[in-house]
Amino acid sequence: MRKFENVDIVAALGAVVELNTANYKSDFKYDIAQFKEAARSPDGENNRFLWLSRPSGTYCHLERDTYIKDTAAFNYWNGCATILGKDTPHDKVIVNDRVMTFAVEVTCIKNGRIMGNLHELDYKEHIRQLNRVALPLHTVTATYKDGTTVTLPHKEHDAQHIRLYHQYGQLQALTPHPENADSLRTILTQAREQRENNARPTIFKVRVKNPKAIKPTKPEQPSIKQQLAEGRKHLSEKKPAPTRAAVKNKHSELGG
Repeated sequence: MRKFENVDIVAALGAVVELNTANYKSDFKYDIAQFKEAARSPDGENNRFLWLSRPSGTYCHLERDTYIKDTAAFNYWNGCATILGKDTPHDKVIVNDRVMTFAVEVTCIKNGRIMGNLHELDYKEHIRQLNRVALPLHTVTATYKDGTTVTLPHKEHDAQHIRLYHQYGQLQALTPHPENADSLRTILTQAREQRENNARPTIFKVRVKNPKAIKPTKPEQPSIKQQLAEGRKHLSEKKPAPTRAAVKNKHSELGG
């Protein structure tokens, strides 16, 4: 697959959005916010993402989180595919939408532009590989509005999330962890080495199948990202939400 080095991340992926995403293009502004935050102090993991464009919106999640089962990242990344068969290198994957996928490495901000490297991904092959090696979710580290950070078994956090919300305030960040952090590092290293070995450096040029088929339609409701953003804004402007609102906030973070 193709590799694009030292490119303007926002310009390059923005071009993909314009060609491949007809509805909910505003989702991309949330992706840009993630890239910008990562570019301020990249640490080797907080600046590596898996990014997907589809006709209705975009997905962008930390690569490390995507390799942990039962997370929002894992569930969303699998959301455009159905796997038939189990645990074999040649499982049949049915892609349910027109998608364009990239591994994104944000490196710096240069002259006001977010720079980095893009690896084009074969979505079907990546889904096969991901589901073969992804690790079970073990614990989560939750950071709350008052600055409190707690690490709990994920099932215990699920059971206590309402109490934690009322005790510490709105959930600001939720980081998932597998049981063995070294195993996750090994899986990520192998995945990155494999795609680097198969990479074909080239000049960025958007390629999209059936471009004439891309026709915007009037959306019936806000996209997932827009709903989550509005929900967070609503919670921050009001007193502690009732039980139902707190549950909804938890599921939006965990990917329920």
